[in-house]
Amino acid sequence: MSRIRIMFIDVDGTITEGRDTYLLDLELVSVLRKLTSRGVYVSIVSSNALPVVIGLSRYLGFNGPVTGESGSIIYYDKWGIVELAGSPTRHVYVDVLERFKDYVEDTWQNRFRIYEYALKVRKGFDGWIVYKRIAEYVESTYKDVRVGYSGYAIHLMPKGVDKGVAVKYILDRMSISPDEAAGVGDSVMDAEIMKHVGYKVAVGNADEGLKKVCNIVLDKPSSKGVLDFARKIIEGAV
Repeated sequence: MSRIRIMFIDVDGTITEGRDTYLLDLELVSVLRKLTSRGVYVSIVSSNALPVVIGLSRYLGFNGPVTGESGSIIYYDKWGIVELAGSPTRHVYVDVLERFKDYVEDTWQNRFRIYEYALKVRKGFDGWIVYKRIAEYVESTYKDVRVGYSGYAIHLMPKGVDKGVAVKYILDRMSISPDEAAGVGDSVMDAEIMKHVGYKVAVGNADEGLKKVCNIVLDKPSSKGVLDFARKIIEGAV
């Protein structure tokens, strides 16, 4: 069996069939559940709202703590809710939504967020260009907020927390060494995870910025790449 005791895994573009779909890869889900039956923790680390990731983890049969809002908040049955962020960014979200309303639109998940808020880029605009404009405005106006772009949404996040901070918290609290942890993602926003795990894994169609910080780049895209990696863990090949 592999030395890996916990796998931190993103959702969109990682356990979904691609970066342009919400459809989960059910074959991958089945293999990840095999991992949990062998004592490996499968821990979702996502920018989605916490209720979304709790529901996913519970109904898919995963067994590790879950992280929502890009590292701002964690939930685990044994711990309850752990809030890592200091202050919400709602005031910034309201400002940006109005100021840049021609370029971005609201998302339904914002009604269920506490600290970090997300905005979708309107069709017809380049997401990276819009992100850079918003980041320049926000980070020069609000000292306690930073901006990220996942390729799916623009995220307004409290400074001092990110996916990596959440991963480190989980590892420390569960007394698991980084050498026994894997992180798997597709977005440059997943790069923070890789600072705290020994197995730094990017799917084949990941952002180049993520691939650069990973020591494993999978041959296949999204869930198909993760499927191969999960099978190797079961086989003890990694």
